[in-house]
Amino acid sequence: MIDSVAPRKIRQSVSNLRLYVVHLLRVVMVAYLLFSVARPDTAPRDGLATPDLNVLIEMGHELDPAWSLSDRDAKSGLWKVKDQIGSPVGWVARSFPAAEGIIGYRGPTEVSVLLDRDLRIVSVRLLGSSDTEEHVDAVSRDETFFRQFVGWNWIDAPKSISIDGVSGATLTSFALTEGLIQRMGGSAPSLIFSAGLNLADAQRFYPQATRIDPESGGVFDADASEVGRLLRTGPLSDEVIGYQGPTELLLQLNDRNEIESLQLRGSFDNEPYVDYVRTEYGFWKIFKGMSLQQLSKFDPVAAGVEGVSGATMTSQAVAETLVAAAKEHQKLATKPLNDQRQNKGAVRWRWLELASFVVVMMAAVVQFGGVRQIKRIRWIWLILVVVVIGFWTGHFVSISLIAGWSAEGVAWRVAPGLALVAAAAFLFPMLTKQNLYCNHLCPHGAVQQLVKPSGHSPRRRRLNATVANWFRQVPGIVLVCAYVAIVLRPSIELSNWEPFHAYLFRIASWSSLVFAGLSLLVAAILPMAYCRFGCPTGRLLDYLRFNARSGSLKRADLVVLVLVLFATIAKLVD
Repeated sequence: MIDSVAPRKIRQSVSNLRLYVVHLLRVVMVAYLLFSVARPDTAPRDGLATPDLNVLIEMGHELDPAWSLSDRDAKSGLWKVKDQIGSPVGWVARSFPAAEGIIGYRGPTEVSVLLDRDLRIVSVRLLGSSDTEEHVDAVSRDETFFRQFVGWNWIDAPKSISIDGVSGATLTSFALTEGLIQRMGGSAPSLIFSAGLNLADAQRFYPQATRIDPESGGVFDADASEVGRLLRTGPLSDEVIGYQGPTELLLQLNDRNEIESLQLRGSFDNEPYVDYVRTEYGFWKIFKGMSLQQLSKFDPVAAGVEGVSGATMTSQAVAETLVAAAKEHQKLATKPLNDQRQNKGAVRWRWLELASFVVVMMAAVVQFGGVRQIKRIRWIWLILVVVVIGFWTGHFVSISLIAGWSAEGVAWRVAPGLALVAAAAFLFPMLTKQNLYCNHLCPHGAVQQLVKPSGHSPRRRRLNATVANWFRQVPGIVLVCAYVAIVLRPSIELSNWEPFHAYLFRIASWSSLVFAGLSLLVAAILPMAYCRFGCPTGRLLDYLRFNARSGSLKRADLVVLVLVLFATIAKLVD
């Protein structure tokens, strides 16, 4: 007896091991396929390129065609707008690359921003997006949405916001908003002293310099060793006026942020007054050796600093500029976290996100609590799913969403509710054997359950076994075609391959509406027709479902293996 029991236990252990290993390999292959999806070729990526003025005008920014844009300011990342005579009239910004990690329904969205001289937002326009065409068009046309940003202070990104998203395109509009906030903040550029640090500046103090980093002010020699650091006052303080205008200075700093040397870089004051200050050694000696912290607290009047003879107003303005610039530098340096970093880590829980969260929790209760067999509760639940998930939140799991998030990342900060729905859709089949999403969360499946004919209904039809078996292959074929298409052409639009966009009826295309309507008409005579014979998303989730037959190899496994080889070759060729 003992001898017969032991082999049986061994066989059972081997069978269980095979079950888990094969199932794990399926999950790994699907994960590999998803991570192999490339970013769309048409996605905007070069956020450092100078915008085209005519394009900005066509998008709706109120700019004069005779105006021009200067080179990008290295410190602030802004382009200065100049009129016909070269006078500054405002600024232009792009939200990329800072906003590149903010994902919407399918990918990131970039905006262009027009600012006035005081760095207040005048207008915002959608510059490019990887989201679906319906979402992008809906947002682009909604002038009321864009007016919400007018008047925002560019250098003081809002820490809490209440933005009304575009109905039917909430993910795209929220991603746009988060991306804009991600880009905002930081130092203000100088309209007057807009030229960044250059090698000539560095060689004034370090003759051996071969390169300077305009952002940090670090100076490097031919061996790429950092030999010092410079700081210019222009972006920090240009409002102190001397005899006729402001003055910009260059400060040579050591490792302790102490001033080793300083020089005039440029001034709007008149000669010979500027030259008197430039050559007055006793005046500059006052500031040498001071740390920026000491300089920020320095009071030239209380310290008895006298102006340079013959250039009193200019020299006093220089002293005040140094103090003001040091104060601004200290203020920026002592911020524990700038606004951009605070916003980057924020998760935006809105009512529709909370609604999806609650529905997912309730779906688990319906699935495992034994209440789904009660007909009245079942009907109430189906209607709730259609209204909340379908028409309100629009939080569908689709091949378009899966492809977009595979390429760009999961939009868990902008859409935590949808991220939770997607997580439930994938994790429940893999871990609990239950397809929670298809059974209890998919609005299109819920509508099909509501309209399906009863067992004795005269409108109920059946397919013969052979025809039904052929039709069951359709979802897998569509899924394979969709994956091949997205690998060969990452920018392809997959949202029209499924009927789910019809529930976003405010922005849905006619093709989506017709697709959804026809699939429901068929489901009214052929129970759950789309779920059984048409849904590629459902087929993917069913392939990942863990069950008693997971240890057996299937024809689908060979198809997935071929796709893995295809994706690998495509990556190598690319």
